[in-house]
Amino acid sequence: MTKTNLARLIILILVFLFFVLYFMQASGYNEYTRNRKNKLTEKQLRESEDDIESGKDVTIKDYLNKDKVNYDNKVSELGLDLSELIGDIFNKGMNTFFEMLNEAVSS
Repeated sequence: MTKTNLARLIILILVFLFFVLYFMQASGYNEYTRNRKNKLTEKQLRESEDDIESGKDVTIKDYLNKDKVNYDNKVSELGLDLSELIGDIFNKGMNTFFEMLNEAVSS
């Protein structure tokens, strides 16, 4: 593969990634997931309204779900280690990729 073809491939990949991220932003995907995490359920809203009517001191933390499930086990630790390894490999690969791109463009 020549340097010109490599540069074109790299540019096409970057353009593709740009469009994927652009359409995710345009469709509101990130806002939807963020809002879904922050919404109170109807039951929690009714409880807070009842407490406000009765004159209690109210904070939002009183009504958020407190059920935190501990998923720590060997499999989840392995998954975390594996994802960190993949992230490190990806970072090194991207650094190498941009170094090669820099050499191709500067030649």
